[in-house]
Amino acid sequence: MINCNAEFYSGTKGQLFRLTRTPENINAHIIYIAPLFEQANQTRHMLTRSAISAYSQGVETVIYDHFGTGDSEGELIDASLALWQQDIIAQISAIKTSSSKPIFISVLLSAALLINNEILVLLDGLLLIQADFNGKSFTRQFKRMSVAGNLVKAPISKSSNNKNDDKGCGDSSYVDIAGYQFTQQLFDELAKQNINKLSEYSVACTWFEWLSSGIELTPSRLKQLQAFQLILPQTEFVMVDDVKYWQATELQLAQKFLQQEPQIILQLLEKYKAGRQS
Repeated sequence: MINCNAEFYSGTKGQLFRLTRTPENINAHIIYIAPLFEQANQTRHMLTRSAISAYSQGVETVIYDHFGTGDSEGELIDASLALWQQDIIAQISAIKTSSSKPIFISVLLSAALLINNEILVLLDGLLLIQADFNGKSFTRQFKRMSVAGNLVKAPISKSSNNKNDDKGCGDSSYVDIAGYQFTQQLFDELAKQNINKLSEYSVACTWFEWLSSGIELTPSRLKQLQAFQLILPQTEFVMVDDVKYWQATELQLAQKFLQQEPQIILQLLEKYKAGRQS
C-alpha cells in the first residue's frame, strides 16, 4: 500500500494543497512542478502516474497546487511569478533541513517559466518534460487559443466596480482569459521569461522531448534545446515518440514515457552518487 498523505503546507502567502507519497526507505525526493492554467488540468493524471512510479523506486514525491490554483489557498488574481517561485524554493529548502538525500524537480510544459537561478542552485537533478522556456510564445498561444474560443475579455480596470479592486496587486488592470482572471503584471512577467535569464550551472538534467520517428525538430525548438544545454552542460536529451497527452481531448496516458522515466530517475541517482564520490 502506498503511503500517501494529503496535507496543507504553509506556503509563502497561504496554504498549499499537497500530496506527499513517502516510501519506507527514501532514496531521493522529487517535487513535481505543475504547468500553468489549463495545462494543469490536462496533465494531473500523468503527474500522479509518474509519482507512483517514482515511489516504487524509493523516491518521496510531492505534487502540489500553486497558490491561487487548484485546492490551494488564495485567488489566482493574488498570485505573482515571484510568489510561485518562492513557494518552490521554500519547499526545496524545507526538505534540505531534514534530509541528506538528493532533491530533484520534475518540470512539465509551461512550469519551466517558473524556474530561476535561485531554484537551480538548490537542486541535485532536474527532469524536464517537453519544457517550454519561451514565455512570449506560451502567452501568445494561450491567448490565441482563447480567442479562437471567444474566451478572452478586455482588461478590467481597477477603477471599475470590480470585486477585486482592493487586492492591492500593484497593477492597474486584470486579464480574463479562458475563465482565468489574473493581473496584467503576471501575464507580462510570464511573457518575459526565457532561457537567457538563467545562469550556467552544473547539475544533472534530462530533457524529454516529444518527437515522432523521422520528424525533425522545428528550428525554434532546436534553438531552445541548444540554448539550454549551454546553460546546463550536463543536460541529456531523450526523444519520446508517444501521445501528446496534454493536447488530447480526453485523458490519455503516455505509456512509452512512463516506461522510460524510471530508468532516467535511476540514472540521475547514479550521477548524483558519482558526483558525491568524485
